[in-house]
Amino acid sequence: MATFGKMDTHIDPSEAGKKFPVQTHVTFLVHDKPQTGIVTKQLKNSAIVELDERKDNGSLMTQSNGIVVINYKQLKKIR
Repeated sequence: MATFGKMDTHIDPSEAGKKFPVQTHVTFLVHDKPQTGIVTKQLKNSAIVELDERKDNGSLMTQSNGIVVINYKQLKKIR
């Protein structure tokens, strides 16, 4: 039986990605403006990040549906 649209494959993140497991709070730049969010999924060389909604990022939230893909090298952990 086929499972259309539901691929459940394990992706092993790169060495840089191992520092950013799911649920890690991170900061990064989008169009030279600092943004923050939570890692929701790890890919090989990048992470899917759910943006933190703020007063100054409404346009980005609308354009991206609140989710962006960011290379691990551009992420920094928030402590």
